[in-house]
Amino acid sequence: LILSCIAQEEPESKPIELEGLKASIGAWDAEIEVWPQGPDSSSIKFKGVENNRPYGEHWIASDFDSEYMGQTIKVHSIVGYDLDQKKMVGKVIDHGPYAAKMTGDYDEKSKTVHWKTEAKDPNGKPMVQKTLVTQKSADERVLVLSVPGKQQNGFTKFMQIRFVKRK
Repeated sequence: LILSCIAQEEPESKPIELEGLKASIGAWDAEIEVWPQGPDSSSIKFKGVENNRPYGEHWIASDFDSEYMGQTIKVHSIVGYDLDQKKMVGKVIDHGPYAAKMTGDYDEKSKTVHWKTEAKDPNGKPMVQKTLVTQKSADERVLVLSVPGKQQNGFTKFMQIRFVKRK
């Protein structure tokens, strides 16, 4: 057991971003819609479950499970607020060989995190994705994932997930 963090002091004031993280703690049912051929084509709908738990005061550990076209999908992430970068940060892993790195900014007025994700496709080619996560209420949030494309400043809506908190 490595105890390298024993003497860390708490910062004087807590960033507002931590409120958004704490709001996502718990179990959430997910309604997923994907547009594999772009938002003007037909979509595929399926369901999933997300479980978020606090990992200390500044981090959330998340596990997302679903089934898509007969395949089980598992995604694990750690997200939090980096005091040095003054940004939301995260690392995401799934069944693929590459982890994705996220940085984000929180808009307190709209209760939305604007994420930029640096990922790689299955062949190792770098790609950038943009994700918006908006807290609609205490029991609902919506994630919209956009990938490089011809719309929205070079990005196209690829997936939307509506999360509803379990009672």
